[in-house]
Amino acid sequence: MSPKSVKIIDQFDKSHRFLHISDPHVSRQWVGTQKSGYAKELELLDRFVSVANILAPDFVIVTGDLIHDYTRLDADELGWGGNVLRNKEDSPTVEEKYRNYYEGAAGFRGIQGIEAPVFSTTGNHDFYGVAANDHKGKVSQWNAICGKRVHGFSYAGTRVLIVDDYLGDPVIDIPDHAPLSGLQGKVLTDFIKQEGPGHLRILAQHRPDRIDTAFCNQHSIGLLLNGHNHRPFQEYIANTPTLSMRPGSISRSGSISEWEEVLGFFRIVDVNGACFTASDALRFCADPTVPAEEMVLNLTLDFDKLNDGSNDSNKARIVNNFPVDLPKCKVRFVMQKGVYRVSSGHIEQVIETERSTIIDVRVDVYSKSTQEVEISALRGQR
Repeated sequence: MSPKSVKIIDQFDKSHRFLHISDPHVSRQWVGTQKSGYAKELELLDRFVSVANILAPDFVIVTGDLIHDYTRLDADELGWGGNVLRNKEDSPTVEEKYRNYYEGAAGFRGIQGIEAPVFSTTGNHDFYGVAANDHKGKVSQWNAICGKRVHGFSYAGTRVLIVDDYLGDPVIDIPDHAPLSGLQGKVLTDFIKQEGPGHLRILAQHRPDRIDTAFCNQHSIGLLLNGHNHRPFQEYIANTPTLSMRPGSISRSGSISEWEEVLGFFRIVDVNGACFTASDALRFCADPTVPAEEMVLNLTLDFDKLNDGSNDSNKARIVNNFPVDLPKCKVRFVMQKGVYRVSSGHIEQVIETERSTIIDVRVDVYSKSTQEVEISALRGQR
């Protein structure tokens, strides 16, 4: 979970939106020196953050492989070769790896740069300096740095169940047969009993081929989110039926040779009560292999004037190059103190500070189109 997982809102809306990303593998490849470098994956993750903040989802789910259990220094142009580090004594340490994922580094934002709650599951690479069969060591490392491995959360009538299908004990925690018949299945069942079934139940785990269909049937899981395999995919499973899908990899290095099939993808899921629609896998930029400063995003927001509280009028321009309509995109105007009107969209909230008036506007942007929003002060109201 991220610090922005705690929010004060008026009420939950049964119609809400979340983003699904997976397998960032932050710190698989290291740029610069061991002690003063940064995770190359941040070059992509930072640019995705810009797109995510325009989409302004209610929350984000990351299905595992947040970091990588080794670090590759001096990799070749395809992200391979070089010197591979695996020992906990080596820098970057596990704390540095997770700090890159959460907070970013070298001017690049991490996952906490997203202005929405972010919930992350474990994956098979989410440990460092611990033997792969040391399950207690792996879960202790996760718990100390990332918090809970297995938990649920509610948003309106949506119940989201976060699963650890890789780090825990494979005998009693995650049994090979019916993985959710163990301890974590009990935790998630108790969560549903306490919260109530709601309208839509979502299960989020890392691995796509180790699904407890008995659990899915028992709790009528409507949507199962996974990753691990870096190619986008979806299918129906179990008797409910349950839509199982993965988005592809968001920022993993070492995928240059196959980037068109696996890299830079995410999905948008819109929920309305018990119903939902999921987008195809969308690539957030035109080409994820170019340097960060040359990357062309498929969703951008620009202002005609400085958006810093020095003006009493401005114009925002959202360019949507995605093949889908994007309702409720967010524009935050920082204006001189006053009362304002907008030319399109609707004002979601107004925040008054000592020096500025901040206006959050939501506006629909159609597929492959540009939407402008003008803001101006009401005369005599400043």
